[in-house]
Amino acid sequence: MKSVNLWGVKPVDEDLEEQGVNSLCFNPDGTQLLAAMGAKILVYNTADGVLQSALSGHTEIVNTISYASDGSRFASGGADKLVVIWTSELQGMLKYSHDSSVQFVAYHPTSHLLASCSNADFGLWSPEQKNVTKTKLTGRITCCAWSADGQLLAFGLYNGQVYVRDKEGNEKYKFDRPDAASSPIWNLAWSPTRDEELLLAAVDWGQKLTLYQATDAKQSGKERKLGFDPCALSWLVKDAYKQESRAEFILVGGSNKECTIYSREGFKLGTVCTQDAWIWCCCAKPDGSAVAIGTTDGFIGMYDVKFGVVHGIHKDRYAYRDNMTDVIVHHLTTDQKVKVKCRELVRKIATYKTTLAIQTLDKILLYEAPGDVPHDMKYKATSKINKNIECSSMIVTTSYVITCQDKRLHCYNFSGDEIRIWQMDSPIRYLKLIGGPPGCEAVLIGLKNGGVYQIFVNNPFPQLLAKQTGIIFCVDMNVNRTKVAIIDDTLTLFVYNIQTKELLYQEPNAQTVAWNTSFPDMLAFSGNGFINIKVSDFPVYKQNLQGLIVGFNGCTIYLLHLCAMSGVTVPVTDPVYRYIGKRQLRNAYELACLGETSTTWDALAHACIEQGEFNLAKKCFSRIRDVKYLSLLANYEDAAKRGETKMNINLGDYYAYYGRFQDAARNYQHAGAPERAMTMFTDLRMFDQAKEYMVAGDVDQQKLLNKQAEWAITMNEQRRAAELFLAANDFQKAIDIAGKNKWADLLATITGKLDKAQTDLLRRCARYFVEMKQYTYAADVYEKMGDIKSLLDMRIILSQWNEVFALVRRYPTYASDAYYNYGQHLAEHDRFVDAQRAFHKAGRVVEARNVLQALTNNAVNETRFNDAGYYNWLLSKEYLLALSETLNDDLRADLSKRYHRCSLLSELYYAYQYIYEYTTEPFVDTPPVILFNIARFIYHKLVTLPGDIPPALSKFRTCYAACKIAKILNANKFSRQMIYLMRDLTFTHNLGSKRIEIEQLALEMEARTFSDDHDLLPLCYRCSHHNELLNTRGNECSSCGSPFVLSFLSFDVLPLVEFILPSDINDEDALNLLEQVPNSHLENVSSSTTKINQSTANRLVITEQGNTTRAEDKDPFLKKMSKYSPNPDDYRPVVVDRALLKAMDPSLVFVCKWPFPLRWKWYRIIVPEQPVGRCRHCNKFYHNDEFELALLEQGGCPFCRNKRDGETTENNDDY
Repeated sequence: MKSVNLWGVKPVDEDLEEQGVNSLCFNPDGTQLLAAMGAKILVYNTADGVLQSALSGHTEIVNTISYASDGSRFASGGADKLVVIWTSELQGMLKYSHDSSVQFVAYHPTSHLLASCSNADFGLWSPEQKNVTKTKLTGRITCCAWSADGQLLAFGLYNGQVYVRDKEGNEKYKFDRPDAASSPIWNLAWSPTRDEELLLAAVDWGQKLTLYQATDAKQSGKERKLGFDPCALSWLVKDAYKQESRAEFILVGGSNKECTIYSREGFKLGTVCTQDAWIWCCCAKPDGSAVAIGTTDGFIGMYDVKFGVVHGIHKDRYAYRDNMTDVIVHHLTTDQKVKVKCRELVRKIATYKTTLAIQTLDKILLYEAPGDVPHDMKYKATSKINKNIECSSMIVTTSYVITCQDKRLHCYNFSGDEIRIWQMDSPIRYLKLIGGPPGCEAVLIGLKNGGVYQIFVNNPFPQLLAKQTGIIFCVDMNVNRTKVAIIDDTLTLFVYNIQTKELLYQEPNAQTVAWNTSFPDMLAFSGNGFINIKVSDFPVYKQNLQGLIVGFNGCTIYLLHLCAMSGVTVPVTDPVYRYIGKRQLRNAYELACLGETSTTWDALAHACIEQGEFNLAKKCFSRIRDVKYLSLLANYEDAAKRGETKMNINLGDYYAYYGRFQDAARNYQHAGAPERAMTMFTDLRMFDQAKEYMVAGDVDQQKLLNKQAEWAITMNEQRRAAELFLAANDFQKAIDIAGKNKWADLLATITGKLDKAQTDLLRRCARYFVEMKQYTYAADVYEKMGDIKSLLDMRIILSQWNEVFALVRRYPTYASDAYYNYGQHLAEHDRFVDAQRAFHKAGRVVEARNVLQALTNNAVNETRFNDAGYYNWLLSKEYLLALSETLNDDLRADLSKRYHRCSLLSELYYAYQYIYEYTTEPFVDTPPVILFNIARFIYHKLVTLPGDIPPALSKFRTCYAACKIAKILNANKFSRQMIYLMRDLTFTHNLGSKRIEIEQLALEMEARTFSDDHDLLPLCYRCSHHNELLNTRGNECSSCGSPFVLSFLSFDVLPLVEFILPSDINDEDALNLLEQVPNSHLENVSSSTTKINQSTANRLVITEQGNTTRAEDKDPFLKKMSKYSPNPDDYRPVVVDRALLKAMDPSLVFVCKWPFPLRWKWYRIIVPEQPVGRCRHCNKFYHNDEFELALLEQGGCPFCRNKRDGETTENNDDY
């Protein structure tokens, strides 16, 4: 630290003689200095110390002065008890008084609030107030001070107490001082920084400096013994307007006649000045650039305080002093910073690798950072040397500390022992550690007489490197220690070869120099506002930058400018290209490693390949991640391992990669590999050039055609490419191009050139034809291949069923697949019955049944009961067909059960359609008698049906319909019976609202006779007995047990009686017997005189001769039929033997043929006058006239919907 006296004055006015300077104050911009001397206020120009004015506003001594922060006014207070407010134009504004002498005035840091202190009280005044509010304290006030934020006001008292109040004057707290009574507070001041903790510095005449923390209201640190009586106290803020280098110090002056600087923690740092009298007051200029002092003998002085730069650097670690007592280590590469607090004045700093040495007033502190973790900045104290060593510079190695003083170098170990002394023949002007093995580090020394030496810490003998004529300013040695750079007092840079002492080159205008720590032939030097880069013997590269070069690492130059260190990146592109031009590729690579762009690496890599430096080229391409050339170099390595290395081929490959195709072709030609040239040109679609090398290389033309075709594809000439592939016999690629572009003609041409054995290619063609919808071409291709299956699949996919079945007729083996797919097609188009037939033809019985079952379920769910009956009938046929083809007894039993179940359901659903329509529709055209018969039929079936009622069938609905119709037909008894039954049944959802109607009907029927119309009673044609309408035996005669044969349109009883055959006659034999001529008994009956009406069974017949006879006497069947058991449970059908079969009239017999294993059913018509019709497919009977009408109206059987004609008694030729 150095201080320079800017100016000093001692007023010579007679009135001021023997008067001391009581107070000093700067205006806020620092252009004026106000001094209180005697009863006057002197105003000086701070630039030159010229007295500008002497203000007289007080009658007695002026004790204190304070300027407002905005510079518009200042205040003064004196022994005349007055406080005077002055303008910045040095005019008095107003004044107010205290009861005693005014000791101190202080303006608020952000407003015009003024605090004034007298011996007994203090007052707070602002321009907005008319009166001054005054407050008494317990002791005599000696000083006061505002905090930087203006929130606190501190008072120092003569009794040693320190009070702190807020800006309204209210007490907040006080600091207790144990020896307060003997230590009057003479001055105090708050730290000027707002963003850090508030510190209050106080000095007392107990010769102590004490610091207090406002945030915790306690003392900060220990009291500092001063050794003199302090009178003046102020804060000095260096670089007040630079946040990054701002530093705070404490100024103290007093009886020791010195102005001393202390650190923020209270450590003594140095002396600003020494005077002949006590220093009574001092203050710092607002910008921190100067310090003003005033003494008791009237001297006023202005001093510029300079804090010298104390720093050290080694490679990328830069250590410098901060706030005079701390050290900051800055890692220039990672920009990490760490602070090392020493808490005392730092005099010297040295750093080497991870070691840090700091010299204070009486010792050297040593710190070490972990060396096993890169860039670790956690320095820890390791040892210290407790010696006060006077030195001009200091360096540190891994094991030693070396100090320099005049002509000597002293070497100490870390324990403080002096190991070695080097005595030079001239004062040492420059000292630099250049490193080396631990314990053997080298140090460069520059002497005043021009000598440049190198010493090793383990060697007592200096080594002369060079000798100059002037003073040495700077010295540095390159990294491999072959060259030394020297700057002397002529500011000229000299570079010598250490071995030969030869001067290699010299450069003017140099102040500092540094070799690059990574590249031995590059250095940087600064001078005249430029930094200069020198590489080998190449021209110097200059860059306009201010500062001194203190280090050069990689591409970064470390500049020290105005106490600030910065790293500047400099380009090395130009010397790299110069090395390439001289073919010094190794040097170019090492230089580029310092940091270059991808363009430079690319140029260097290509140069290395051309010179055959493949290893260097690989490293260069790896830097820029050029995979293309790295793969090329990998190919070179593989070829070298196989012993196939040829320089011309390698160069040819490189030139081909680089785009120099003619050079590549020439190298291939020289290497005897013209086929490589042809391949290269064909890959480049340069077919004319490729043909030049075809002769030399004897290369297959087909390969060239393929290449041309591929080029045509890239040029989007698809048809040309397909034709070239076809010419090269590459049929697959030609087919793909023609197919994707839908060129059917070209594809047909290709197909014509293919052999039928090339099935894969033909199949590919066929697939493309199908995609193009050229089915004729596709069919021709499949025919050519003989792939009928694929042809059939195509027709099926296209739903071309005529063509499908045409193929099936030609190739019956594919019938099953054809009909199966046809069935699926029909099912998708809701033609389920046809689909079922198709599944049958395909032999897919399960699928056929599933279709029918699904149709049945859907019809039931949708209340299409007529369709449900029809589908159940078809399903029964399926089971019957399966039954006829099955030999397994268990399976036959199950199929038989299913057949009978479906057959019964078909009849029930068929009949239920009429009942459902009657109960849901408002009008129906079905006659009531028929509806009545249907209701009775369904009810009797449901009553005798084993198990649960089939889905959707309602017994209640059936009874309801039967009851209503019975009322209409006067079947009163039956109607009442239905009502009784309905009371025990559950109402269906849509008949629940009919309850009232049913109750009314019940009442109405109760009023009628309990009898049925005789015409409605069903007649049994076997026993001629009329049955009750509500028959306990269902659809069987309650007298003889014979089952009724009903018409499936009117559902009344038909005049048919079933008969069976004896066990010794099978169905075919019985049919043959029936077709024979009738027996003699029937032949003797004369058709003209004795013909008996066959309808008069069980009745007397009167012939012309007057004889009476019974019809059964003439008809053996009627005679046999009349024999039955009176117990209906013992019902036995009529058994017809051979003789009777021969005697029966075939026209009166119906034969219902059923497939195996079912037996045929035989029926005899009893009343020929009532013609009966039969459907030959479902074997259902009808009245002949209604059957014929149904055939005309519906086009087929109303039950099975078959379109073929039925069988009637008038046309009974197909039994």
